[in-house]
Amino acid sequence: MASRAWLALLLLATAPLAALPKRTITIGIVGDQTYSSDLGRSYGILEQGVGILSARRPDVVLHVGDLVESTASPEEIRTRFAAAAALLDRLPAPWYLTAGDHDVSPPAFEPNSADRSREALFQELYGRRVPAFREHPWYSFDLGSFHFVALYSHQTLGADPRWGDIFLARIQDDQLDWLRRDLEAHRRARAVVVFLHQPLWYHWSGWKPVHDLLRRYPVAAVVAGHFHYDQDEGEIDGIRYLVVGTTGADTKSGSRDAGDAQHVTLLRVSGPGRVSVDLLPVVGGGGPLPLTPREDMDRVQALDVQLGNLWDFARKNPVFLKDGRLVDACADGRPARVRIAGLGNPIDLPLGVAVAFKSEPAGIVLDGPAFAAGLCSAGGGGCVLRPAARTSWSNYSSVGIAGDGSPAAWETGLEPAEGASPAPGTVLRFELRTSFQGVSGELFLSKTVQLTVTACGAPFP
Repeated sequence: MASRAWLALLLLATAPLAALPKRTITIGIVGDQTYSSDLGRSYGILEQGVGILSARRPDVVLHVGDLVESTASPEEIRTRFAAAAALLDRLPAPWYLTAGDHDVSPPAFEPNSADRSREALFQELYGRRVPAFREHPWYSFDLGSFHFVALYSHQTLGADPRWGDIFLARIQDDQLDWLRRDLEAHRRARAVVVFLHQPLWYHWSGWKPVHDLLRRYPVAAVVAGHFHYDQDEGEIDGIRYLVVGTTGADTKSGSRDAGDAQHVTLLRVSGPGRVSVDLLPVVGGGGPLPLTPREDMDRVQALDVQLGNLWDFARKNPVFLKDGRLVDACADGRPARVRIAGLGNPIDLPLGVAVAFKSEPAGIVLDGPAFAAGLCSAGGGGCVLRPAARTSWSNYSSVGIAGDGSPAAWETGLEPAEGASPAPGTVLRFELRTSFQGVSGELFLSKTVQLTVTACGAPFP
């Protein structure tokens, strides 16, 4: 018996390294390319991300979805898929993906849409690489002693765990039954890694049946994308939950820890409770990115919603040119004033707010720019708002600021610069910046709003 044991040890010691079962696996992760204002640039960033991951030699690469833009024609989708897949094929390891909303949603947005034409097209395209995907857009695969599960977060089209009807954003019974059988068949895996596009756990009552199932098995990590920023959820019942940011898709405007970063991710997994994460920037250089804690990213999300509410800034601030003067209406000739009403503090920490005029060469200067009296707890060029100042409600998808009866949070008059004559068509830009000191340090978001000076008698833009 002893000689047999020694023989086994000798064979193990002299076996090629590649033949030994891996105790730790290195997983590359690629984030979204769409939603994007410049899809060509997005694929350029994807190409750079592929190069960065290739240098790290991962064992496998997971793509968390949104590879193509489903609002395009079927012919363009086929072309884009082929081009993006060719980039991913440069990786020195096999790559797998899960479908995102921009891969499968129909061109016309409709919650719970019955139009599954884009879903069928994407199943056809990726199903040529992973045949199981043709049957349904969820599947699994093994790599050595590690098991991977690609869940499908869009069984209900047009649903999102933050926006719209959150109750529809869930794993349905047929997929859950499949997952139960799949996990049971792989209960002896060293570790299981689950990836999906939308972080469906934002609607916990919908996700709870899935989590209750996952925690019965050696699930080490659950990874999602979709939000276009990275976010660390920590461990829940020993399972590491995290959201990765984009690898090409549009990001927020602000500090990189507040979502203004393009990156790829390296995940090293040895087993449940033994997971490490590295975020590798693709654009802008710098060292590895820290994962931003969820409590900070939830605040960033509310601030981003607030800034997004200023989409109608130009309509609310008409400026006309009448007889060389700037007025807010041609009929009465009142001096023009710019007002920003929809600013408050939708979070639970003091919020710095600053407004900067970015159109100095336009021949126009500001007359008495100021925040509302009593609003700020600090003056100077900015303002600090107490938690919940001017805020009626705030969550991940909706922020309500004090209504029309309240004074504007910030306003200014406009005057021609000395010796200058403003011209019709002059564009006036204002940069808004909100910042707070969070768990991960100072984070900020910014947004530029603009209006156009219109000549009296000309159509209002």
